[in-house]
Amino acid sequence: MRINGFLLGLGLTTLAAGAALAENSIGSEGLKATPTSVTIGAVSSTKAGYVVVHQDVNGKPGPIVGHASVKAGSNSGVTVTLDKKEKAGTKLIVMLHEESDNDNKFDKKDKPAISGGKIVEQLVTVQ
Repeated sequence: MRINGFLLGLGLTTLAAGAALAENSIGSEGLKATPTSVTIGAVSSTKAGYVVVHQDVNGKPGPIVGHASVKAGSNSGVTVTLDKKEKAGTKLIVMLHEESDNDNKFDKKDKPAISGGKIVEQLVTVQ
C-alpha cells in the first residue's frame, strides 16, 4: 500500500509539473473580438502572465487596449475587456506576456512570451 500511495503521489506531482511546463500558445479556435472585448478559447503559458490586446499598426503591435491575467498552465475562455470601443473591421493583436517582475500587475516590465523563437500572438478582427 505504501508503494501505491507513493506512486500516486509521484504521478500527481508529475501531472502538476507538466501543467506548469505547458508550451506558450494562444489558440486560434474560439478567438473572437467584439467592439468591447476579445475572447480567447485557449491559452497555455509556462508561467503566470497576461493576455494583452494591442491595436494593429501596419502589422505590428501598437498601443495596448486591454489585458487579462492568465495562470501558468492551461487557461480556457479568457476574456479581455477593451479600454475603449473598437470599430468593426479593426484588426487587433492578441499577445501573451509573462509576469517578469513578480509584482502581479501588468506593466512594461512584463515582456512578451516566446515559443519556437517567436512572440506568441494571434491576429483577430473585430466583428
